[in-house]
Amino acid sequence: MKKFQKIAVLLLAVILVVIAGCSTGKPPKEALQAAMTKTSQADSYAIKMSIGLDELEIPQDAAMQGDAAATAAIVGMIKDASITVDAVHQKDPMRTDLNMEIVIPGDMEMKLTVPMILTEETLYVKVPQIPMLPLPETITGKFIKIDLKELAKQQGAAELDTAAQQKLVKELGEVLLKHFDEKTYFSKPKAEDADLPADMKADQVVVFEINESNYPQTVDTIVNEVLPEVLNVLLANEASLKSLQLEKADIEKFKTDLETNKTEIVDTLKNDVKINTLKATAAISDGYLSYQAAKLNITASDKESGQNVKFGIHYDVTYSDIGKAPKFENEIPTDAITLDELTTMFQTPTGL
Repeated sequence: MKKFQKIAVLLLAVILVVIAGCSTGKPPKEALQAAMTKTSQADSYAIKMSIGLDELEIPQDAAMQGDAAATAAIVGMIKDASITVDAVHQKDPMRTDLNMEIVIPGDMEMKLTVPMILTEETLYVKVPQIPMLPLPETITGKFIKIDLKELAKQQGAAELDTAAQQKLVKELGEVLLKHFDEKTYFSKPKAEDADLPADMKADQVVVFEINESNYPQTVDTIVNEVLPEVLNVLLANEASLKSLQLEKADIEKFKTDLETNKTEIVDTLKNDVKINTLKATAAISDGYLSYQAAKLNITASDKESGQNVKFGIHYDVTYSDIGKAPKFENEIPTDAITLDELTTMFQTPTGL
């Protein structure tokens, strides 16, 4: 199932792209194509993003089974956690610098700040100071250098092909856009009526929403139309499958199982899953995405046990400095520690 979870994550990512992609003066579907193309061609941009976990609940008896007990402990820690990211991206040569701050609230609030630098072939991660977990001075504050090609080999995945992934996301976006009806899911409120940041000026605002009235139609659309076509797109992109660590045979089996159990899947989603909130807002300026925000809250019920799984999350992203010369705070580190060197430090007494 882990492999198919990746499909679901990828599908959700594309849905969020669809939600955010509409631009000025055009119907949402047409505007999506223009906005996606224009944004993908931007030479650089900066973003500020925040993500908050609003609700996370799993059945207690399931949490006590095997490894799930550890999962339950983690759930208790990260509920109400928030993540903020400041990032600067450059297309050519490819580089993204970001500072990620993770805040876990509670009686002993924990705050971690993790700077990262991503290039075409390498990821640099700065080791943060972690409360209650003192690390050697030889490590704290240093950048860890991760060779992405080598990491892919170790995990049995193909090397990340950025062009192939962009092509895949574009094709999946087209599939989703084709099947989600404009009148049913999209609306275009005035900028002054939308919940945008106070200083945000937008040429157009687009809202995508799944609610109680259109959810049954959404299930039928996804199971009967979207998923089969998404699986066909995945099967036609073997390079992307490898980078996602998905096997063609598994996708084909998933496709067969979907067709065989379609009625049961539809009934389960309609009767046992409830979308309390799924709403996303996108602001468009000069044809580019300038702001997006989304809120998702769902409940899945098990009628036999009477227990529920609940999940709620929200995020917002502000884009700026599109096309301007990027300003990177850090130089590419020349004294970074490799993963092998890091392992050696922890294995030897002098490293501790």
